[in-house]
Amino acid sequence: MSAGILDNYKMDFSENGDTLCCFFSGRLDGSVCSEIEPGLLCRVDNFKQNRPGIALVFDLAEVDYISSAFLRLCLIHCKSVGKNYFSVVNTSEEIHKVFHISGFSEIMNVSQIPQVSHDLC
Repeated sequence: MSAGILDNYKMDFSENGDTLCCFFSGRLDGSVCSEIEPGLLCRVDNFKQNRPGIALVFDLAEVDYISSAFLRLCLIHCKSVGKNYFSVVNTSEEIHKVFHISGFSEIMNVSQIPQVSHDLC
Protein backbone atom coordinates (compact mmCIF):
# COMPACT_ATOMS: atom_id res chain seq x y z
CA MET A 1 0.00 0.00 0.00
CA SER A 2 1.28 3.44 -0.86
CA ALA A 3 0.04 6.64 0.72
CA GLY A 4 -0.17 10.34 0.20
CA ILE A 5 -0.85 12.68 3.12
CA LEU A 6 -1.97 16.29 3.28
CA ASP A 7 -3.08 18.23 6.36
CA ASN A 8 -6.55 16.76 6.84
CA TYR A 9 -6.65 14.00 4.29
CA LYS A 10 -5.12 10.64 3.42
CA MET A 11 -5.17 8.45 0.31
CA ASP A 12 -3.92 4.85 0.11
CA PHE A 13 -3.90 2.39 -2.78
CA SER A 14 -4.16 -1.36 -2.93
CA GLU A 15 -4.04 -3.67 -5.95
CA ASN A 16 -5.51 -7.11 -6.51
CA GLY A 17 -5.25 -8.46 -10.04
CA ASP A 18 -7.13 -6.04 -12.27
CA THR A 19 -8.71 -4.12 -9.37
CA LEU A 20 -7.30 -0.90 -7.96
CA CYS A 21 -8.73 0.30 -4.66
CA CYS A 22 -8.30 3.87 -3.50
CA PHE A 23 -8.90 4.39 0.22
CA PHE A 24 -9.65 7.97 1.18
CA SER A 25 -10.00 9.58 4.61
CA GLY A 26 -10.72 13.04 5.93
CA ARG A 27 -12.30 15.97 4.09
CA LEU A 28 -12.29 15.83 0.30
CA ASP A 29 -12.94 19.51 -0.35
CA GLY A 30 -12.04 21.54 -3.41
CA SER A 31 -8.49 22.37 -2.35
CA VAL A 32 -7.69 18.77 -1.44
CA CYS A 33 -9.16 17.51 -4.71
CA SER A 34 -7.07 20.00 -6.67
CA GLU A 35 -3.96 18.68 -4.91
CA ILE A 36 -4.72 14.98 -5.40
CA GLU A 37 -6.14 15.04 -8.92
CA PRO A 38 -2.83 14.85 -10.86
CA GLY A 39 -1.45 12.06 -8.66
CA LEU A 40 -4.69 10.10 -8.73
CA LEU A 41 -4.97 10.37 -12.51
CA CYS A 42 -1.34 9.27 -12.88
CA ARG A 43 -1.78 6.32 -10.50
CA VAL A 44 -4.88 5.08 -12.31
CA ASP A 45 -3.30 5.56 -15.75
CA ASN A 46 -0.19 3.65 -14.66
CA PHE A 47 -2.37 0.84 -13.30
CA LYS A 48 -4.32 0.65 -16.56
CA GLN A 49 -1.17 0.13 -18.63
CA ASN A 50 -0.92 -3.38 -20.08
CA ARG A 51 -4.34 -4.32 -18.71
CA PRO A 52 -7.27 -4.67 -21.12
CA GLY A 53 -9.80 -3.66 -18.46
CA ILE A 54 -9.65 -2.72 -14.81
CA ALA A 55 -12.02 -2.25 -11.91
CA LEU A 56 -11.62 0.88 -9.82
CA VAL A 57 -12.99 1.15 -6.28
CA PHE A 58 -13.12 4.35 -4.22
CA ASP A 59 -13.55 3.44 -0.54
CA LEU A 60 -14.98 6.34 1.49
CA ALA A 61 -15.32 4.57 4.86
CA GLU A 62 -13.16 7.20 6.57
CA VAL A 63 -14.33 10.28 4.64
CA ASP A 64 -16.12 13.05 6.54
CA TYR A 65 -17.02 15.34 3.66
CA ILE A 66 -17.01 15.48 -0.13
CA SER A 67 -17.31 18.52 -2.36
CA SER A 68 -18.45 18.87 -5.96
CA ALA A 69 -14.75 18.67 -6.88
CA PHE A 70 -14.66 15.09 -5.59
CA LEU A 71 -17.84 14.27 -7.51
CA ARG A 72 -16.02 15.54 -10.60
CA LEU A 73 -13.10 13.18 -9.89
CA CYS A 74 -15.56 10.31 -9.55
CA LEU A 75 -17.17 11.18 -12.88
CA ILE A 76 -13.78 11.40 -14.63
CA HIS A 77 -12.75 7.98 -13.36
CA CYS A 78 -16.15 6.39 -13.96
CA LYS A 79 -15.97 7.48 -17.60
CA SER A 80 -12.36 6.30 -17.78
CA VAL A 81 -13.06 2.68 -16.75
CA GLY A 82 -16.80 2.40 -17.46
CA LYS A 83 -19.86 2.38 -15.20
CA ASN A 84 -19.72 -1.36 -14.59
CA TYR A 85 -16.10 -1.19 -13.45
CA PHE A 86 -16.21 1.84 -11.14
CA SER A 87 -17.58 1.71 -7.60
CA VAL A 88 -17.80 4.05 -4.64
CA VAL A 89 -18.20 1.98 -1.47
CA ASN A 90 -18.65 2.44 2.26
CA THR A 91 -20.21 5.89 2.11
CA SER A 92 -21.71 7.46 5.20
CA GLU A 93 -25.43 8.25 5.10
CA GLU A 94 -24.68 11.94 4.51
CA ILE A 95 -22.24 11.29 1.68
CA HIS A 96 -24.59 8.76 0.11
CA LYS A 97 -27.26 11.48 0.07
CA VAL A 98 -24.89 13.77 -1.84
CA PHE A 99 -24.43 11.09 -4.53
CA HIS A 100 -28.19 10.50 -4.62
CA ILE A 101 -29.26 14.17 -4.76
CA SER A 102 -26.64 14.96 -7.43
CA GLY A 103 -27.89 12.04 -9.55
CA PHE A 104 -24.49 10.38 -9.49
CA SER A 105 -25.91 7.24 -7.89
CA GLU A 106 -27.82 6.74 -11.16
CA ILE A 107 -24.70 6.85 -13.34
CA MET A 108 -22.22 4.96 -11.15
CA ASN A 109 -22.20 2.21 -8.52
CA VAL A 110 -22.48 3.81 -5.07
CA SER A 111 -22.91 1.73 -1.93
CA GLN A 112 -23.64 2.87 1.59
CA ILE A 113 -23.75 -0.70 2.85
CA PRO A 114 -20.48 -1.54 4.59
CA GLN A 115 -18.35 -3.62 2.27
CA VAL A 116 -14.97 -5.06 2.89
CA SER A 117 -13.18 -3.53 -0.05
CA HIS A 118 -10.01 -5.30 1.06
CA ASP A 119 -11.73 -8.47 -0.25
CA LEU A 120 -11.64 -6.80 -3.66
CA CYS A 121 -8.08 -5.54 -3.31
